[in-house]
Amino acid sequence: MMRDRMSASSLPYRDFYYPLNVFMHVLTLEEGGVAALHYGLFENADDSIAIAQRRSTDLLLSRLPKPPATLLEVGIGLADTLAELTRLGFDATGITPDDKQIAFARKRHGANLRIVQSPLETFSSDRPFDVVVFQESSQYIPADQLWLRMSELARDYVIVLDEFSLKPGGTLHSLAAFLEQAVAHGFALIEEMDLSAKAAPTIDYFRRRLPSYRAALVLDLGLSDKQIDELIDGGVNYRAHYDQGVYGYRLLVFRRA
Repeated sequence: MMRDRMSASSLPYRDFYYPLNVFMHVLTLEEGGVAALHYGLFENADDSIAIAQRRSTDLLLSRLPKPPATLLEVGIGLADTLAELTRLGFDATGITPDDKQIAFARKRHGANLRIVQSPLETFSSDRPFDVVVFQESSQYIPADQLWLRMSELARDYVIVLDEFSLKPGGTLHSLAAFLEQAVAHGFALIEEMDLSAKAAPTIDYFRRRLPSYRAALVLDLGLSDKQIDELIDGGVNYRAHYDQGVYGYRLLVFRRA
């Protein structure tokens, strides 16, 4: 399982924000590369992480209008989804405030992807988009500000794949408050799919592998043992929030009312 120590210069994600760099390194060591950063949707115990993540992306794609619809992806991650949408014929734009993600995306996919360095709150566009997509990025934006921007940027649809707080005790967006803000800004929920049971095994995937790669994470990323212990303990607590119904994972499809 173990290998020679990787040089820091060979890790293009080393300086990604913690803990994203940790998850990317675990995937690289375990799978030989990083297919995506988002949750997977597991249907069978023996599903690989790549298959589970692909299932999530396929679900998202199945809810989109047909190309050449105009599309805004808020938060590009590694830009794999944005690149696929562009290949499929969508008139797609991606935004992120993170210059490190943009540099990684350019190296991975070339210079032709339409990416703008900007947070959603200050993003400027001379046109609305047929659909706006949030794949695990809505949780980083206050719900009232997100839906205010959607009232300005989304012509028809908003699609969200993300996790939410369902009960008191969580620190994620409240699902109930998120839905209230959508209605207040002129959007109707037309589909809600509870994916919690399929998404939660993604937490287990990393929690079980972190101890095995402790030495590599310390050597290659410069992490401390305390940081790794905090990630392991945090994974246990996070999974418990899913088991207790405090957190949940949803596909939400909204249409302008």
